[in-house]
Amino acid sequence: MLSVGYVIQQFFNALVIGSFYSLLAVSYALVHGLTNRIVLSFGDMAMVGSFSAIYAAIIGLALGLNAPAVVAVAAIGTGVFLAALGVASFNVIFSPLIRGKGQTLLIVSISFGLVLQEIMRLQSGGREQWLEPMLSEAIIETPITGFMVRVSAMQILIIGAAAALLLMMFAVLRWTRVGKFWRACSEDASLAALLGVDVRKVTTLSFIAASVYSGAAGVTLAIYYGGVSFYMGLMLGLKALFASIIGGFGTLGGAVAGAFVLAFLETIWATFFPLGYRDVAVFMLILSLLVIRPQGLLGERLRTDYE
Repeated sequence: MLSVGYVIQQFFNALVIGSFYSLLAVSYALVHGLTNRIVLSFGDMAMVGSFSAIYAAIIGLALGLNAPAVVAVAAIGTGVFLAALGVASFNVIFSPLIRGKGQTLLIVSISFGLVLQEIMRLQSGGREQWLEPMLSEAIIETPITGFMVRVSAMQILIIGAAAALLLMMFAVLRWTRVGKFWRACSEDASLAALLGVDVRKVTTLSFIAASVYSGAAGVTLAIYYGGVSFYMGLMLGLKALFASIIGGFGTLGGAVAGAFVLAFLETIWATFFPLGYRDVAVFMLILSLLVIRPQGLLGERLRTDYE
């Protein structure tokens, strides 16, 4: 029989996993909710963000900065870099295809992700990059029903930072002018344009925000696990995509809910069953859920056309 303390420990572990899944799922939801198109390269952009965070942290440590300063430098540097990458990729690659028919944008986004993978493979020599543990000291360390519950400073930082970023995004979309324009364009881009909304500007800002949030997911992954690889972007992207679908594709609330559902499913499986079968089992559970409720937990009927 599981102790209460062990359950509490696994709950905190799931919150950390859900934190970076939710940031990446929001990236997909921001773009899909606006354009009704899937861009699959955000997982690889998160991978690039992880590498950026590792390199920035190594430079910060070499300069003698303390752990909180190193984390701050890694987060800010990665955010700026991913924002620039988002602007460049949108203007050069995605913008001409947003209004296109079919799955051209999806295919191009996969190709762009493969380009990012190859760049990071060549840059890293195909080797995983590692970072020494930071902020690993326990903030909470107490025995509960015979099990020592331990929550580190890094776990608290990741959960708190993800919560702040998610709340900030919801607040922007709910109460700011840009958020109102985003909601108008997500309902009917052509009508919003007729009413004077600059749809291209809103779409550009959405891509920038999605890129930054994918970078934030990469930062949390890098500083928590301490290791990154060039091939991890595809699985991360697919899991975040599944998280968005679980909650209801194109809705930010659904993306966050789906991310934490996925995180808790993975944690529960790892607690009771062999870890090697985790992804197979979790994806089968997700497929079963979508058969029962195709629109997801919080989903609505999707538009069939960007216009």
